[in-house]
Amino acid sequence: MDNTSNLETYITNILPTIEEALLTSLPAKPNDARENLHNAMQYSVTAKAKRIRPILTLLSHRLFCDNPKKIMPLACAIELIHTYSLIHDDLPAMDNDDYRRGQLTCHKKYGEAIAILAGDTLNSFGFELLARELPKHFSPIACLKAIAKLGHALGLDGMSGGQTLDFLGTKTQQDLQYLESTHLKKTGALIQACLYLPALLEEKEEEVQTHLYQFGTHLGLLFQITDDILDVVGASKDLGKTGGKDQEQQKLTYVSLSGIEGARKLATHEAQKAKEILTQINYPTHLLSDMVIRIEMRTY
Repeated sequence: MDNTSNLETYITNILPTIEEALLTSLPAKPNDARENLHNAMQYSVTAKAKRIRPILTLLSHRLFCDNPKKIMPLACAIELIHTYSLIHDDLPAMDNDDYRRGQLTCHKKYGEAIAILAGDTLNSFGFELLARELPKHFSPIACLKAIAKLGHALGLDGMSGGQTLDFLGTKTQQDLQYLESTHLKKTGALIQACLYLPALLEEKEEEVQTHLYQFGTHLGLLFQITDDILDVVGASKDLGKTGGKDQEQQKLTYVSLSGIEGARKLATHEAQKAKEILTQINYPTHLLSDMVIRIEMRTY
């Protein structure tokens, strides 16, 4: 069986485990008015999704350990936090989208107020989950470092900061350097966290953590470039969200700057850089290398 088949088999086998872990990780449903909030959280978390971030987290940890249960709380927390970011990203004040993951966006289903609260709760609950579960498997100091670094990846220098650059710079900034800086934060920071935090928790050498962080940098940019391409060439029914939104909102994207073919060349470049970094890691990284190909070739 070739490596790609191994990857597809791994993903097919691990996805039900991820889905079950996500569902069981959610807090119990309250028997009062908060039930509506819980329903909104569950609706968004359990929607059909690629689960790229938890898969990357598990694949990274698999380099060092064959027990996925140890790292599953991190994989789940990252996906819960990612889901919060999507709920907020779709709000009328942001991208104002009607569909996500093949269904109505949270605010279209439950209203803006509940959607905002659902996002807020998923964000805070992700950290509650980490603080409660990680110390069962890893040293206290490693857990504290991981939680702090994940928080940093979501803040001013990470996802929220990148979203701000994306939102405010669309009509005033029109260069590749600004776009790359935006998406290293908005998309890249959380993907980087998926890849190097497992090494941090397992207290692997600094060089390995750095290489995985660098790998995440290029993989995050690759993911965003392919996302920009798919917004133009992909069908909404395949994407699970409204296609053509970037052009409609006059967003600065890799396609708007470089055209479709130029963006594809940039994607190939980032894929090559990512795979080059993996050759410097003295662990069996073939599944991560195949994930690079999978992300570069994705159609949704």
